[in-house]
Amino acid sequence: MNSIIYFVVWAAFLQGFFLAFIYIFSKQNRSFANTLLGLFLMAVVFEVLKADLPWDSIGKYSISEYFSLPEVKLFIPILFFHFVLLKLGNADKYKLFLKTHYSLATLISGITLYNLYLFVFESSSIVQKLDFSFVDRTHLVLQSYAFCVTLFAFGMSFREISKYKRLVQNEFSDYDMLQVKWLWRFVLMLLPVTLFWGAELMRVMIWPEGQTNLVFLILIFGAFFLYYVSYQAYVHPVFFEKMPKSVLEIKEKTLKPFKESHSCSQELSEKMENLMAENEYFLDYNLTINDFAQKIHMSPRLVSSCINKNMGRNFNEWVNGFRVNRAKDLIEKDKTNRWSIEGIGSEAGFKSRSALYAAFKNELGCSPGEFRKNQSQSF
Repeated sequence: MNSIIYFVVWAAFLQGFFLAFIYIFSKQNRSFANTLLGLFLMAVVFEVLKADLPWDSIGKYSISEYFSLPEVKLFIPILFFHFVLLKLGNADKYKLFLKTHYSLATLISGITLYNLYLFVFESSSIVQKLDFSFVDRTHLVLQSYAFCVTLFAFGMSFREISKYKRLVQNEFSDYDMLQVKWLWRFVLMLLPVTLFWGAELMRVMIWPEGQTNLVFLILIFGAFFLYYVSYQAYVHPVFFEKMPKSVLEIKEKTLKPFKESHSCSQELSEKMENLMAENEYFLDYNLTINDFAQKIHMSPRLVSSCINKNMGRNFNEWVNGFRVNRAKDLIEKDKTNRWSIEGIGSEAGFKSRSALYAAFKNELGCSPGEFRKNQSQSF
């Protein structure tokens, strides 16, 4: 049984290596985000190889001692976090953090060069040159710091994805922009590996001579993660190019001035509803809250307030409600089924088939096809 598990695990890491190579060097799907993903996968595979190499030396050069091979653990959370930020288009916000830790990770991995220098010119190594306990403590400190950075990367990734989703809900009508479940799973599936890694670090601090199965569990969950992330990154090679900026977070004085004496009343909300329906602004699948506010001569903040308070919805749900109703009308009128579902979605203002299906499920609890089938049976 163990041999089968090891085969599955090593197959995953071998796949991760080849996919990393493809993401880094492929011209067809070249993007900075994919390059970062490839480097991230390469760093993960390299760390696994270091932990479970079947030999201890290459010739006379020991590869089992501290810093005899590059230490890349700090690269893993930084590349992971940078990839998530690029998918959300929000990397500039963390530019200083990323630059600092890329430099630090490079410096740490570069210690191996000193070890090679000692081997070539002095027939020695860092472990032999310095006190072993000092090198051991230094290595543990670096491991612990990399773990803390990983926890930070998790926390900030959750925060940025949540912030992105709220932004889309409140200011954009494109339903496809809300489909970030794969990115949530990308982050969550690395969590077990991180927790087992933290447990192993704690075990080393308390019981350095002991042995546990934690490393084996890290390998198994790492393999599952590689299978998942490899598939999802292939499916979503350039999912988001740039995170849109929020107009609701901009101070009112920097926006186009609106002299409004009224507050968010029920009458004003009904007026907004009528203007949206009469002018069919929802047919623009790229409609934003700023676009709509400009068209009806109101401030985006007031529009958002009216939708949230008086309609109990966010902007994305509100606009897509109009689109779903238009799609329903088209399906009901198309008794001979001459129109395709995609054609109906396009006529109703949906940018894609996936956006149409997701909005239908959210609004009516069924797909457009199921709705059409129910209508046909009622005739």
